[in-house]
Amino acid sequence: MLLRVRRCVSTALMGVLCIGVCQAQDGFTVLFDGGSLDAWRGYKKDAPTDGWRVEDGVLKHSGGAGDLITREKYKDFDFRFQWRVVKGGNSGIIYRLSETDGPPYMTGPEYQILDNQAHKDGKVAATSAGALYAMYPPAEDVTRPVGKWNNGRIVIRNGRVQHWLNGKKLLEANWGDDDWNAKIAASKFSKWEGFAKNDEGHISLQDHGGQAEFRNIRIKRLDGAAARPAKRAKPAEPQADASERPARILFVTQSAGFRHPTVARKATDLSFAERVMTELGVRSGLFRVDCTQDVEKDFTPERLADYDIVMFYTTGAMYDAKRILPIPKETMDWFLNDWLKQPGHGFIGVHSAADTYHDYEPYWDMIGGTFNGHPWGAGSTVAISVQDPSHPASAPWGDSFVIGDEIYQFSHWQPEKVRVLMSLDMQNTDIKKPYHVPVLWVKDYGQGRVMHMSLGHREDVWTNPKYQESLLGGVRWIMGLAEGDATPNPEVSKAEEAKAREAVEQAKSKPKSAA
Repeated sequence: MLLRVRRCVSTALMGVLCIGVCQAQDGFTVLFDGGSLDAWRGYKKDAPTDGWRVEDGVLKHSGGAGDLITREKYKDFDFRFQWRVVKGGNSGIIYRLSETDGPPYMTGPEYQILDNQAHKDGKVAATSAGALYAMYPPAEDVTRPVGKWNNGRIVIRNGRVQHWLNGKKLLEANWGDDDWNAKIAASKFSKWEGFAKNDEGHISLQDHGGQAEFRNIRIKRLDGAAARPAKRAKPAEPQADASERPARILFVTQSAGFRHPTVARKATDLSFAERVMTELGVRSGLFRVDCTQDVEKDFTPERLADYDIVMFYTTGAMYDAKRILPIPKETMDWFLNDWLKQPGHGFIGVHSAADTYHDYEPYWDMIGGTFNGHPWGAGSTVAISVQDPSHPASAPWGDSFVIGDEIYQFSHWQPEKVRVLMSLDMQNTDIKKPYHVPVLWVKDYGQGRVMHMSLGHREDVWTNPKYQESLLGGVRWIMGLAEGDATPNPEVSKAEEAKAREAVEQAKSKPKSAA
């Protein structure tokens, strides 16, 4: 059963996380929160037309609804939204438009929304999904299949225009430069005197005759103008789920072996780790979390169609009848070979995610290694060295740190397939072993991304601000919102193993203190 936090979970935990009211964060204003259309009206109308409707938190329209536009005008902005279309569907986001005798597309450029596979415009790059319509084509096709949500983004700052889709920057153009003007002159837009002449304007959700759906729409002004409340808008109320956020995470915490206290639930309440992760989504504004300990019901292709990232803090086996984590092999094969390899999708393993599916090679081949004991128990204090302090997942830790937690060692370790970000510093840790012990690593997986964080056994690790920022950095990297290198670095494992062997030999040669 999926569990979601719909109110502030606990005063004590909120204090630890420094989370206030659950409103739009980082300067963003919510334009559609799943309920109200107060920020919108029909084109050249005072209110939205009847053809636009809200169902189950989704803004929908069918043909004949007319275009919907923002009540406010925007100059420079960061506009984020989710969209999906039916087979052959066509719509768009038109920006910096003005209300003239003609339709919105006669004054504003368009971010194309399209089913690339079934619509004829998808055969031409300059009119395919994510294009600046008929002017600038996307660098690649990263659209998701019909029926799945796509994450769109338009950024305009100081004349620089960017279109993003599913975490990938598709194009960049300079508003009004020679190339821009030449493209207009060579297109049908040259006949429209007012096309792309506005320094500011409304933003429109286009009705292009077919069915289109939108959700999670928000905007940040980048021109210094203060955000003004929408006409007739009610004051925003605190919301403790992150339903307005662009990414959705399915956090799987089911145990079919040892159950860590951090993911143990009391009755139907969320576990400690689930509460922290959910509140991180609220605080950061990056994502919404659904938590499950029922993979038979919730880890299915139908359910996963609504998610961008899957996160495991699990134990269990594929075939061992005494500890089966009951995801069918066919479903896991599909997840690894299809879902996870799609653009914008990602997997985050935490702690005992590496103590899962020992008997199923495709899983541990994906995650990078398999739990093989923990000589450094939950009461241990260890030193960690950071091999890549520039990656957003490891940057919060600095060059090195000391922490109390349980540390795993691994079998099936594949240094040639992963980028190690952090490792156990054997020279400065009391219990010494002659091999490399990775703690945090990342990898590209098809067009998806994978991160494994070995820390996380103890509750005080989850409330550590640096641990939280590390998880957030990993999410940003998976979403394509932060740059980070995933190039495998097997030389790190080789060097760390050499250091570990040296540390063991030095420890052996030290004279033992007298009793």
